Amino acid sequence: MKDDEPSVERAVRAIVRLARLLERADAGLTLAQFRILELVSRGTERSTHIATRLATSKPAITVVVDGLVAAGLLTRRGEPGDRRVVRLALTAEGREALAQAETAYGDRLRPLLAEISAPDALLGQLAEVDDAMDARWARHSPAAKDRAPKSAAAPKEPTALQTPPSPEAEVPATR
Repeated sequence: MKDDEPSVERAVRAIVRLARLLERADAGLTLAQFRILELVSRGTERSTHIATRLATSKPAITVVVDGLVAAGLLTRRGEPGDRRVVRLALTAEGREALAQAETAYGDRLRPLLAEISAPDALLGQLAEVDDAMDARWARHSPAAKDRAPKSAAAPKEPTALQTPPSPEAEVPATR
């Protein structure tokens, strides 16, 4: 296959390079911190769910969350009636830091978008990818499993364009 032909391998290389481009932005947050703040901003309140959603360990999330709490960007609060549950919430400073990081990441991405033939099409496709990842998360999330009827039908076989989740990673990584 030639380097100018679309392929999954070439897409992976581009995504990894894009991540590096964003890592170099003066965003005030690391990508890990950004991902956590962004998930909390959209309603993911528990470290366990964040760890599952990001396909990482809860201790790794706890280390980052500890730093975000110490910086005043997140708060922790207990769940009345269940001491084991701790919910995360953005502070006003956390919302501001998230907005500043989004601006900084956007500033890093815009010059690259200006060099491609159809930037609006790419942005639309990336939004579709984001939506697809959210949909996969919703199907595989702990909350979705709790809501599913016990007698649910067996899942359909994946089509040629779908990849079934691996047994060891039921939930895909996202954001």
